[in-house]
Amino acid sequence: MADCKEYFQAARRYLAQAKESQRDNILKAADMIGTAMTAGGIVQLVGFGHDMEFSMELGYRAGGLMPFHRFAAQDLPMKGLISPEQYHAADFTSHLEYMKLLWDVYNVNDADLFLVACADGSHPFAVQVAKMAKESGHKVIAVVSAKQMAAAAPRHPSGFQLTAFADLVLDTGTDAPDTLIELTPGLKLCQAETLTGNVIAQMLTAEMYRWFVDKGLECPVLLSANVAGADAHNRAISDKYLGRWNA
Repeated sequence: MADCKEYFQAARRYLAQAKESQRDNILKAADMIGTAMTAGGIVQLVGFGHDMEFSMELGYRAGGLMPFHRFAAQDLPMKGLISPEQYHAADFTSHLEYMKLLWDVYNVNDADLFLVACADGSHPFAVQVAKMAKESGHKVIAVVSAKQMAAAAPRHPSGFQLTAFADLVLDTGTDAPDTLIELTPGLKLCQAETLTGNVIAQMLTAEMYRWFVDKGLECPVLLSANVAGADAHNRAISDKYLGRWNA
């Protein structure tokens, strides 16, 4: 019978694997992101479904960097770009034109970099945004599970998966299917993708900070609202991106 200790041990193996295998690419990603930010760009965070959790780990949170913005599918009905009925329709993800609506309303800057998370590399919206970004001259970093992507059939009409449009790939290393421990014979449960992805996101945050410090630059770190003076500090580093980070 599976228990919490078994999950912890399995999860720790995935994290150790991510630390060892992704170190070099995390350093490369930090350099790409730091270069974009110092050129006035922000990082457009893209993730749909559970992959949204990776972007939430980086987007405007205490202890993280400021110049991030999230592509969020829920903004389509919230901003009146489509109706609630269209948003909840069974064929919602087949409407790739919706991503152009988001792109236009978000005020994407030429200097922006795209960080796109999609475990199986096949979500049509994620692939479409990466494709649009690449065709528009933006750098694209993909966060995928190579094993899950290899097991998934492409769902974008181009026949391509996310990595086809990426300049750099970060691999979470999780299995396909993403289940870790066996409850009863033949029945496995619990997953590692979110855990591993979030740790990679925080490793990336640490290396971005190191990148700024090594170059003698001030790193735009957000403070917790519970810290005295945080509001003024956070406004000072975010005002230059008004209409972009909070579009």
